[in-house]
Amino acid sequence: MALKNCTLIFTVLCLSLASTFSAQALDWRIAFGAHDIIVEQADSHTVGVGATFALAHLTQSNILLIGSVDVFVDHDKDKLDPDHIPIWFSSNFMVKRELFRLSPDSAFQWEVEASSRRNTVSSVEKQLKLFPGIGYEYDTKNFFAAVKVGAGYYSLEIDDDVPRMRGYDRGDFQNQTGAYTLAADTRFSLGSSFELSAKIQHWNDGSEWLENRYSVALNYDANTWVEDSVFVVSVEHTEYNLDPYAKVAVDDADYLPILPWDKDTLVRVYIDMPWDF
Repeated sequence: MALKNCTLIFTVLCLSLASTFSAQALDWRIAFGAHDIIVEQADSHTVGVGATFALAHLTQSNILLIGSVDVFVDHDKDKLDPDHIPIWFSSNFMVKRELFRLSPDSAFQWEVEASSRRNTVSSVEKQLKLFPGIGYEYDTKNFFAAVKVGAGYYSLEIDDDVPRMRGYDRGDFQNQTGAYTLAADTRFSLGSSFELSAKIQHWNDGSEWLENRYSVALNYDANTWVEDSVFVVSVEHTEYNLDPYAKVAVDDADYLPILPWDKDTLVRVYIDMPWDF
């Protein structure tokens, strides 16, 4: 059901964009590869395969529209969640535009970003983040750096199976709150064929931290394999604060976190290429 909902939302978005812009105006891309979801605290590795469908468009008024949906199929041998369906997905959509330019290489931007993740093997049932923000970017041919700050909506719902075994009930699984986010990322060339990128992002509700995410990716120019393609190896590590779900004070002797782990790491290897149809 989650996969059907994701596909429906993505299809509607694509049709809406296609009705506004010609097909040639949209930059469509597709990626295929393998992944491993690591939950180190449970000594768990869950491998699988996945695909990414993405598009980008720059409007005549210089508004950049970006969207992507990732669909993953796991070989769930560890069964951290005994009732887990081994298909999960994530998505990211962004609208951004330049506010003003400081120099030929640097500018301030405004943006609105919406991202989600559902049904992971690490017991993320539903996650939604919606954050308008302002950022600064420095961009040259071989180097890019950016920082941004945003304020918006954060929601994380934990799958119910593992928490029920730990004394949690309906109503305990979801944290919805207003929040702010801080992020910094960079990328730079390593010779003529390689590019390294890294990003760190923090979410906080004003009284306590909610999530930290760290990512790094190495891109190889695979144009000799497939025209305009990129071969990517990436690692994304996420830390979740489980304190907002606590039924008793976290320093209470009877406190048991809603999950026996609070971190997961997604390792991916894939090839990204143009999608002409």
